[in-house]
Amino acid sequence: MGLPFPLAINFLSALAITVFAMLATLYLLAEEPVQNHQQQDCCLIVEVHAPDQINDQLVQLAAEEAIEGEFGKRLTLWSTNEDEAFQYLQAEPGATHGYLELGASVPLYWHLLPIV
Repeated sequence: MGLPFPLAINFLSALAITVFAMLATLYLLAEEPVQNHQQQDCCLIVEVHAPDQINDQLVQLAAEEAIEGEFGKRLTLWSTNEDEAFQYLQAEPGATHGYLELGASVPLYWHLLPIV
């Protein structure tokens, strides 16, 4: 399954501190809708900037844990590409955005786009 969340965060933090390399941007889509503050069903897009040497599955696990903490619901995140993510984001300029950190220097940006 992967590393337990605290261990995953420590691993991400250690790599972010010790490895000064190119960053990889991972885009993830939630498998199911998430409700925003207005109780509207929304598409959740997650964007993570992590050192490119970090295992994508480890980043995805840490992102799922962080999103669960933020939204109070365990969500499965699916990998997508930059073009598809931007297609959604450009179509909805009124999206809600937020920021979390998965570890030292590993930012996670989330975007909620109302489903119409």
